[in-house]
Amino acid sequence: MPRCPRCASPQAPARADRHCPHCEDPAPEFDRAVVALDYVSPWRHLITQFKFGQWPTLGAPLSAMLAQAVRQRPHPVDLVLPVPVSAERLRERGYNQAWVLARHTARALRLPAQADVLVRVTQHRRLKDLDLAERRRAIQGAFALTARGAQAVAGRHVALVDDVLTTGATLDEASLVLREAGALGVSVWVLARTPPPGWR
Repeated sequence: MPRCPRCASPQAPARADRHCPHCEDPAPEFDRAVVALDYVSPWRHLITQFKFGQWPTLGAPLSAMLAQAVRQRPHPVDLVLPVPVSAERLRERGYNQAWVLARHTARALRLPAQADVLVRVTQHRRLKDLDLAERRRAIQGAFALTARGAQAVAGRHVALVDDVLTTGATLDEASLVLREAGALGVSVWVLARTPPPGWR
């Protein structure tokens, strides 16, 4: 399936290898998005079980698909990071699903991964029912680097891992923090991409 090379949104074959209109103004803070799946049935149910159903063991086979997608779009990466969850979400789930994916994917690709570089410093209501503008307002200022984080990312190409990409607001905000800390480039590796409304 042809995808926008910047945000990985599905698009018509005629636009293959061209940025979609949503990535032209303003452009995302990340350089590229690599996705393994579309967030549709049956994958949607499986990812929901992985994220909310206390099935962290699903992370290994799901990560294998993500690693394969990354291999198909080679690009420089020095360090793999998960999108952090808040302390409250971590208590609810018992694990950060993005760290499970990041750890397994980095191991498959023989890359270093760290979970102590980027932290979530604010808690917000769930984003799934918000539109893009509301998501951007809700997520603004939500991330910060740890004391060792700035040194870890400065001058390096970083891959940021998450489970689902919908509007890109969360990944954009986290990527901005990494860029401001001196990261040379930021790629986002996402298990599944939510197709745009009306996509067939």
